[in-house]
Amino acid sequence: MRIIHVWDAYAPSLFDQIHPYLLSKPEHASLLLAAHLIENESTLLPHTYYLDRRPVDEDILPPLWVRARRRLRREFAELVRRVARSSAATSIWSTAPLALSLFNRFCLAHAREFHGDLIHAHFGTTGVMALPFIRATGLPAVVTFYGVDASASLRNPRWRENFGEMFGRMDRVIVLCDAVRDRLIAIGCPPGKIIVWNLPAGIEQYPYRPRVTTGGPTRFLIAARFVEKKGHKYLIDALDRVVRGGLDARLTLIGYGPFKPAIDADIRQRGLAERVTIIDTQLASSFSTTYREALDMHDVFVLPSTTSINGDDEGGPALTMICAQAAGLPAIATPFVGAERSIIDGVTGWLCRQDDAASLAERMQWVAAHRDTWNTIGRAACDHVRARFSLDGQMAALLGIYRDVIDEAHGARR
Repeated sequence: MRIIHVWDAYAPSLFDQIHPYLLSKPEHASLLLAAHLIENESTLLPHTYYLDRRPVDEDILPPLWVRARRRLRREFAELVRRVARSSAATSIWSTAPLALSLFNRFCLAHAREFHGDLIHAHFGTTGVMALPFIRATGLPAVVTFYGVDASASLRNPRWRENFGEMFGRMDRVIVLCDAVRDRLIAIGCPPGKIIVWNLPAGIEQYPYRPRVTTGGPTRFLIAARFVEKKGHKYLIDALDRVVRGGLDARLTLIGYGPFKPAIDADIRQRGLAERVTIIDTQLASSFSTTYREALDMHDVFVLPSTTSINGDDEGGPALTMICAQAAGLPAIATPFVGAERSIIDGVTGWLCRQDDAASLAERMQWVAAHRDTWNTIGRAACDHVRARFSLDGQMAALLGIYRDVIDEAHGARR
């Protein structure tokens, strides 16, 4: 199979393992086309092309820039909606705004040279953006919703309308949990097109290791962007509560993002600076190496995810938590959308109430006091996620989706 991947903003090795996997298989071919390349330390793989480089991600821009970019994107979405209604390639190029026209022309030029079998759009918003290109090729297409596109974007009437048009053109719509499936059905996606799939989490990089359950402080860990939906404010509050309650605890925060100054200020104001370590992954040469070392040095993973004020939520399982579970760390989490894909309360981890620091503190205190459960839960969680999030297993499922769509398209042409 020859697959064309389309991205708006693409960060090499961030969480995409599909393109690298296909490149490693001689029986398949893969082409990745991006409007923007997010620069990081990763080496760019072959057959990866982009229009421009973006040196920083929106997550670390000042709030004023974030608001300005979001406003521009809203206006751009309306232009995309108008253009996407055109069915003739000539009128697509003649009526599209400059940025959209450039991107779709860029994709079409590479597609003509590549002779692909199927187009895979990554993020629902990218699928809308690439509709003129997809229509011009006549190729079958699938789209994957990853999170913000299936949460915050759905609050915008224009995006809901855009998605409605896109659903009509896509052969499959891939989501990462049942709740997102239900959300898309509610805005008009045909249920028969939707497939729930587990995104490979990179668990192969994190070998299982039993936890040491004797002596020393309880060492908690969170690896998540410093953004509202990750719930750091509840975790800092909970840590304060358990420390004042007499627990000898330490906390490490791994991530990057605009909330870092506020988190750091909260830690200092509470007098927790000596108990908390912040590792900024913008300064790390390799996230996987940094994270693997941190997993070896900690006892319990914590993720109190919530829903941000703009409606953004996880929209699927948290990959850093899945990797922690694969490494044998028992995990505490809120019942966020997608948490059920890896946490069964009391079996593969523990749940606490969302937006409730007291509930989180109670759970942290209990887990710290019951060290005999760490390896039982950690081993069960490891087995659970390795059976469901392995690269080979999930790529086999995805290739099956591709194959079905391509076969259906060929059958329709006969």
